Amino acid sequence: MPTMTAQTLRLCLIAFLCCAPAFSIHASTLLRGTNTEPRSLDPHLGLGNSASIILNDLFEGLTTVGPDGKIVPGAAESWKVSADGLKYTFTLRADLKWSDGKALNADDFVYSFRRLLDPKTAATFASFVYPIKNAKAVNAGQAAPETLGIAARDARTVEFTLEYPAPFFVQLMAANAAAPVPRHVIAVKDKSWTEPGSFVSNGAYVMTERVPQTLIRAKKNPNFHAASSVQIDEVVFYPTEDQGATLKRFRAGELDIALNFPADQIALIEKEMPQALRVGPALSVYYLMLNHTRAPFNDARVREALSLAIDREGLVSKLLPPGSVPAYNIVPPSTSDYAGQTLAFKTTPLPERTARAKALLAEAGYGAARPLAFGFKFDTVEQNRRLGTAISSMWRGIGAQVTQDNNGPQVVDKDARTGNYDIVRWTWFAPYDDPVTFLTLLETGSSTNRATYSNPGFDALLAKARGTLDLAARRALLEEAEALALKDHAVIPIYFLGNRRLVGPRVTGWQENPRAVNLTRYLTVSGGTK
Repeated sequence: MPTMTAQTLRLCLIAFLCCAPAFSIHASTLLRGTNTEPRSLDPHLGLGNSASIILNDLFEGLTTVGPDGKIVPGAAESWKVSADGLKYTFTLRADLKWSDGKALNADDFVYSFRRLLDPKTAATFASFVYPIKNAKAVNAGQAAPETLGIAARDARTVEFTLEYPAPFFVQLMAANAAAPVPRHVIAVKDKSWTEPGSFVSNGAYVMTERVPQTLIRAKKNPNFHAASSVQIDEVVFYPTEDQGATLKRFRAGELDIALNFPADQIALIEKEMPQALRVGPALSVYYLMLNHTRAPFNDARVREALSLAIDREGLVSKLLPPGSVPAYNIVPPSTSDYAGQTLAFKTTPLPERTARAKALLAEAGYGAARPLAFGFKFDTVEQNRRLGTAISSMWRGIGAQVTQDNNGPQVVDKDARTGNYDIVRWTWFAPYDDPVTFLTLLETGSSTNRATYSNPGFDALLAKARGTLDLAARRALLEEAEALALKDHAVIPIYFLGNRRLVGPRVTGWQENPRAVNLTRYLTVSGGTK
């Protein structure tokens, strides 16, 4: 057998490349950029917008989100609501299956909701489903899981009994936390069920590969009930905290969709690729949490002073992309059928606010001889780092001594969840279109209340609203609750986010919507890289 020399090998390779037909390696693969590495691919444990984008492709609840952001049937083909608003009955689609081919039925949903509320699961968003009868008691370990107000009437019928009317309940069933999880896999694999090779889901895609801090690959689920309508065979998610790097990858064609981009690059984007820029209102708020269990943040004068000192308009105009709106309240203006309340100083000129902030600190006992000193946590995502630095400077302008604590997103998330902070930045993306999802961020005992705020009067207003069937009266109670929290300066709202995406020319089917939910199953891609 003659030996092939290096020169001969090179010539053969050149001849092959010249003669071989061109092909697209990404012809049916969507490349999506996300901001951070998801904490978990377990829908009961996943946190944050980046995780939600992935989980929306992997799992489907009883309801789901359509291409335009509206709620549509998901695993359930239909549902009925009782006249008193306390009973919801969902009928599952026929012949539902998990991605491994096992049958999926009503018992799987009963199991999944009990698991979500099991204290051992430690699900952050368990409080989402507190409208279900006994849900809060089960989550607190005060009632047995079997007492939860959910039952499988037969293989295709899931019935919920609620504690109080919840007009958003059908929306809530589309949240990641309400997705079913595979009992038959968890029983064998336990916590490792979300690893490649063990992973099983019921959505349009199933995860097949995960390289931490690098990529998550998911392939079309042939057992999905609407698989025939899913056009994209594979989606690859790339977590990248550096927004500048994300923009470079997008411009190079390495990403079809970018979740975010540097605010200071907007002019370049509008000039060079305006067709890629997608901006719209969002159901989300960026705010600062103050630890009410620690001095001096248990003093309302200090909280108010720190809020007064922040130039929200300056932050939005100089550091944030289009679509961002200065926030002087908690519930975003894009929330349906809700007027909202605002901080009393919204229209006060900044110099007057600054003077008022200094006076409040002096009144609270702080000044040159005894400066207000505290730590401020924010993460390394470029936009958050820039905002954190700018806000720190504003606080120093009223005499505060601020120690910046800049860590990775997962570290900041853990510290926020465990109360290990003085002040920490936080963002909330609503799982459903209702003011309650924002106001429960401040409710005593809520699993989403990381701000440590507690006010019996606020809690009573929310409780009363929950028992109110009349929508106008309910809205008035919620607005009263928000006004009380703003008067207490429970948190410091900074801005309402806009949906900001870059969508490449290969992608069709994209529709802007306030939920910022764009499932891969509704998109198509054309062409590819050669």
